[in-house]
Amino acid sequence: MPSARSLSQTLEMSDPVFVCPHCGNKTPHKSVFSHSYVGDWYGSDGQLANDPPTSYYTGYACATCGDLSIYENHEYDDGSEPNLVFPSDVNLDGSIPEVVARNYRESKRVQKVSPNAFAVLIRRSLEALCDDRGVAKGTLHTRLRSLAENGEIPPVLVEVTDVLRTLGNSGAHNTDQQVTVPLTWQMDKFFRTLVEYVYVAPARLKEFRESVGVDEAE
Repeated sequence: MPSARSLSQTLEMSDPVFVCPHCGNKTPHKSVFSHSYVGDWYGSDGQLANDPPTSYYTGYACATCGDLSIYENHEYDDGSEPNLVFPSDVNLDGSIPEVVARNYRESKRVQKVSPNAFAVLIRRSLEALCDDRGVAKGTLHTRLRSLAENGEIPPVLVEVTDVLRTLGNSGAHNTDQQVTVPLTWQMDKFFRTLVEYVYVAPARLKEFRESVGVDEAE
């Protein structure tokens, strides 16, 4: 996705080429609409900013699949890439380690075109999660059980990880159980629930405590 600092700069681009978050192809995109607004911005002190920046939304249609993607950038952005706001389920939260997020991003690129490959990459994401949490090497089944025994995940999420692991095995081998696109939708939700519990919720709680000056021991 090309960098942009203002709406006018974005509109000057002629069919920019970037990876479509829907179909995973690197292909030209046509700008189909734009919108700007000035919203409420808050400073680190929790007070409204006196001079909030203008925000810009730009919608792009993929030349390959035709689907719509919407990006946002702000007036004071210094050459940074616009933020993808739709679809919203492509990227993981910034609190999630890159080794986990990288495999997930790859899985999203093939979700529609190769559901079996998606399942395999989700399985790899589980392995990366186990590595990041310091779980000893072994079968993925054993490693995921260790997460529960260590108190990292509750029992219900152990069942979720078993579903993801089993479907990942199905995607990797020639079996009667083939992964379909609708199955990937559920796998995606399950995986995001898992990483929300392991990474995102603790990170949000830590941020909140720091923002209000509450010590964890209190």
